[in-house]
Amino acid sequence: MIKHYVALTVAVIAISWASILILLSGAQPVAVAFWRSAIAAVALTPLFIIERENGAYALRSNEVLLVIVSGVALAVHFMTWIESLYLTTVAASTTLVSTYPIFTLIMDRLIGERVGRQAIIGTLTAFLGVVLITAPEFFISLKALVGDLLALIGAVAGAVYFMIGRVVRVKVSLATYTVPVYSVSALVTLITGLFLHTRFWPYPLYTWFYIVMIVLGPMLLGHTLLNYTLRYSRAITVTTSTLGEPIGATLLALLIFRQIPQPLTVVGMVVTLLGIYMVIHEELSMA
Repeated sequence: MIKHYVALTVAVIAISWASILILLSGAQPVAVAFWRSAIAAVALTPLFIIERENGAYALRSNEVLLVIVSGVALAVHFMTWIESLYLTTVAASTTLVSTYPIFTLIMDRLIGERVGRQAIIGTLTAFLGVVLITAPEFFISLKALVGDLLALIGAVAGAVYFMIGRVVRVKVSLATYTVPVYSVSALVTLITGLFLHTRFWPYPLYTWFYIVMIVLGPMLLGHTLLNYTLRYSRAITVTTSTLGEPIGATLLALLIFRQIPQPLTVVGMVVTLLGIYMVIHEELSMA
């Protein structure tokens, strides 16, 4: 059980870098979403082949449908959230997109997962922290409001993605799940990008460097490890843990972009961590 929480911690640290690397890349949002998904799918394909040769569980027809929906949800999550980074602050964008535990909590109950009182209180506490973090950023401008809305759409899509991962990963091995999901995400973002006349290339060398770093860090060490832990932890636990992302991202934005958080934001970070602790503590007590 401990190694699963180590993986979860590494994943949260990795995804905390996503917003920073995306902004540093200078690439168009849909292009980042495409390359992030496509390169990750290719990188994990050797593991996918090994799993198949070792007789890994094959996806059933209903699970294939779930994987497709998960891939579409991941694409929507990436495209809306990455776009929001260019419209509002890192603190507001990353905190709002990380509210999917609220939607996950509702979905958890719908699929019959046991969610205790402490997990519910912890999730609501973490959400209160998110509100405190985001409050100073609200209503700056119409542009910021659009960014906030896109981040919230990304949160709903992220909740769908994680919930399906929880359902499918109980039976399916890691690469057998992630490679198809990432591939569908890449296809959806590619089609969307072509429709929107997105520039997928060429980009300067430094842009490709940051895209590769996004794949290695937030994608492979981040999302893939989150999908790994979904086999051993409830979706609500995994998604609530990712509420640590806005804390890490806000601190990195302070160091790199000199975005100084408001005092209320700092209070919100503490409250968010308390909520995360409450949810994970219940998970450990149930193990």
